[in-house]
Amino acid sequence: MVDTMQDFKKQHMENYRRAILENIKNNTNVLVEDDIQSLLKKPPLDSMDILKTKFLSLAKKNDVILNTQILDELLSNYRDDIIKVCEDLKKIRIEELSSKVNAFTFEKDTDTIKLSKKDFVAVNKKMKKVLKEKIQDSISKKIVNSVNKLFTEDTSSSKIEKVSNEMIKFVQVSYPKQLLENVDFKVIVKDTTLINGVKGQAERYLFTLSNSRIFNQEEDFFNEKNQV
Repeated sequence: MVDTMQDFKKQHMENYRRAILENIKNNTNVLVEDDIQSLLKKPPLDSMDILKTKFLSLAKKNDVILNTQILDELLSNYRDDIIKVCEDLKKIRIEELSSKVNAFTFEKDTDTIKLSKKDFVAVNKKMKKVLKEKIQDSISKKIVNSVNKLFTEDTSSSKIEKVSNEMIKFVQVSYPKQLLENVDFKVIVKDTTLINGVKGQAERYLFTLSNSRIFNQEEDFFNEKNQV
């Protein structure tokens, strides 16, 4: 009877662990595929495209006409390249957080798995480093190296130099900073959601452990034995 009961409890613990691992996976998929990708993909409206509007604004301010078809292609190439980093981000977050959960050992039945803000510090730092490097690489290869293609043939070399320098400064300094800040906010929200989700899993685990008739059979068995 005792061995069977311990098997039930062990199975309950592992089901609890698996539920948290699934929570980590689902939370990370939503973070990367919905939240972060929404910042990296082309916005649904041109007016929401910070890169395109900034380039056109700089051109207008300097009385320069840009080839919008090439601009669209350039930005599309950049976004197609930058989006490739998303699989790396998912892998980092899922593996790092899952390893913490898998390493947890139950000293007693009522021990619960926890994730706190400090558990996310290292993984978020690693994700940000990978994303920042990819942003810099994609901007350099897909935008900076091709920025001069945006200007029409009748544009003077002095204006090309002036406007292209302003564009490059924006995409290498202001834009990455703003993008990473927006990503940080998305990550913080999902971290909090996951922490609360893990707490909820712990509550369900303990409730089932305390209230399930299966787990109470051991106590009932010993009570009956002591009464004999």
